Amino acid sequence: MNTELLGQDKNVVKIKVNFEADEFVDGLKKALRELSRDLNIPGFRRGHAPRKVIEMRVGRDALYNETLEKLLSNAVPQILEDYDLETIDQPSLLSAGDIREGQPVSCELSFEVMPEVKLPEIGEIEVEKVRTDVTDDMLEKLIDRLRRDRSSLNPVERPVEVNDVVTVTFRVRVLEEGAEETAPRKNEIDLADENVRPAIREALLGHSIGDVVETEFDVEPDYQDKKVAGKRIHYTMTLESAVERVLPELGEAFYKKLFGDETEVLTEEAFRSKMRSDLAASLERENGDDAALRALEELVRRSELEVPVSMIKREAATLRRRDEQEAKERYGMELHQVLGPKNDHWEQDYLKILDTRAENLVRRTLVLNAVAKKYDVGIEQEDVEAELKRRASLYGIDRNSLAAYFYKNEKAMEQLTNEVYQDKVLRQVLSLVKVREVAELSVPQKEIKEGQPQEQR
Repeated sequence: MNTELLGQDKNVVKIKVNFEADEFVDGLKKALRELSRDLNIPGFRRGHAPRKVIEMRVGRDALYNETLEKLLSNAVPQILEDYDLETIDQPSLLSAGDIREGQPVSCELSFEVMPEVKLPEIGEIEVEKVRTDVTDDMLEKLIDRLRRDRSSLNPVERPVEVNDVVTVTFRVRVLEEGAEETAPRKNEIDLADENVRPAIREALLGHSIGDVVETEFDVEPDYQDKKVAGKRIHYTMTLESAVERVLPELGEAFYKKLFGDETEVLTEEAFRSKMRSDLAASLERENGDDAALRALEELVRRSELEVPVSMIKREAATLRRRDEQEAKERYGMELHQVLGPKNDHWEQDYLKILDTRAENLVRRTLVLNAVAKKYDVGIEQEDVEAELKRRASLYGIDRNSLAAYFYKNEKAMEQLTNEVYQDKVLRQVLSLVKVREVAELSVPQKEIKEGQPQEQR
């Protein structure tokens, strides 16, 4: 086999591939053997049907095309290596001349390769990074959350108080003409949770099991349930049960339950010191991640590249599948049911937004890959192990159990590896730009943060 570079137009490379006559004959013999094994031809044992019978069954042209396809499949890896091509997808067969046994066979392949990315002077980019300051109030909220996560729940018969968890059966009615009340549904409400609507909490406080309470409130226009978004609704709740949340006392038993029996944290002073240190490290990472994403946003804006339409289409298809899955999981509805009720042109509008989301994500991916290539950023096994250790500590679970889950789940491990890779490249970007620590982000930096797509955050 020999090849010839015919030319390149943007990110499409055309290459001519020539096979010698004996190469094609050898490939044809191999194809015949495989077809003979695979085809079930009456009167012949598998693998013993003669060529003429196989040709009659599949056709000579189909046999030749099968042979050429297998030859090209074996040749492509060598072509990619010879021309140092980083492809986006499988090559396309543009043309093939008349195939005649005993003569050389030529064809033309089209390779869609990664587009060129011209990075700017990264050192000229400046971003702000919020200074990491751990306040006493932040520390107390963290300790309270840790205690609440390990609290016990005891039934009570007194009127409901603010730290109780209650179970209610509720019905909802939209306050508009013709609206009907929903069927009764049961829900558990932690009254101390800051996400509980104040109107619901206030309506329940002081009531006892069996009481029926009512309240009304306005729902935000951007609320996830489109049926009630932007409307005033009436809640009717029957208090079914109530339990009191009992927080564990700070002490040696609590510290050992939290950190393990071998922990050296045995006093409240040591515990608070460790919590402050852990919180500072967590905030430092969070602020660093935020600054890195804003640095990437500016880097993408200054970089020169042309995003291939094919990459945008593939990414858009992936995003749509994700949106459809989220619509089913979150709302129990099809995507058109979530977006369409009040918009007859929902699909047209959605596709425009989808293409923009896809292009932005592809552009960022290409820039990140260009940075990784230029600065030789890759991931090693130790990077994955470090992330596993970090997550185990963050979620308070056993590291070996977490690792076993990822190593048994191929898709989860692939996603973890991609996240570790992206994080490492972002850290590289942050190390190259100018970073200025501030107490609060300036308006321009806030605008960059708000402009980042949800998929990237």
